[in-house]
Amino acid sequence: MISAAFLSVSLTLSAPDPGAVSAYERGAWTEAEAAASSRSDAETRTLASQAALTPLMLGDMSGASRGDRRAAARRAQDHARAAIAADPGYAPAHLRLAAAIGFEARYVNPVRAAMMGLPQEGKRHIETALSLDPDDPWGEGMLGAWHMEVARRARPGMFGSDAGEGRERYRAAAARAGDDPSIAFHFALALTAADPHAHGDEALALLEQARAADAPGAFEDAIRAEAGALRALLESDRSAAQTEAIRRLEE
Repeated sequence: MISAAFLSVSLTLSAPDPGAVSAYERGAWTEAEAAASSRSDAETRTLASQAALTPLMLGDMSGASRGDRRAAARRAQDHARAAIAADPGYAPAHLRLAAAIGFEARYVNPVRAAMMGLPQEGKRHIETALSLDPDDPWGEGMLGAWHMEVARRARPGMFGSDAGEGRERYRAAAARAGDDPSIAFHFALALTAADPHAHGDEALALLEQARAADAPGAFEDAIRAEAGALRALLESDRSAAQTEAIRRLEE
């Protein structure tokens, strides 16, 4: 139940496999995952998890069955768990695991997801990552997304969710995002899904921030393109933009 589409996590890896990194940077997600899964170090297996997640984050699997999408989320979890086993103190692995758990929660019945403990486990890994690296804006952003998405899809207060706290945390993360477009874009997506009439102006500013962020890479290019498309829709028809944002957060 995490807004895992939002949950792209920047590649702050210290020594992953160069071939896997190269494949990821040029957008060869399957190749990157295969190359990164052949190693056992935490950094490279975290990259494998990111590569498995990226087609889900970008909507590239929107035409796939729920079973295939769930399988991709499960692979991402397996890679992240392997990374954590190699180095329990590696914060980015905990964030990838939380993202992958959030995607799996989309592909099962919400009641079953709660009974499986998916929202609760996802939040625990975000909090672990924050305790390990409080300066990473992605930890703050992911916790903000968790609050907003659980409150939107379940109800405010479920598992301790608070949409207002979520917005504040997301806002703080976006302010520290630097040249990474992803946090600003996914915060705008969450605001648009929640209430484009109340939060539309802030969402538009965030989408402009995402479009102007200049971090290089195939993933970042795709996020900038999505930000431009959502901005155009939000400017022309806020209700249609909300429908699209919800689709992106639930597909």
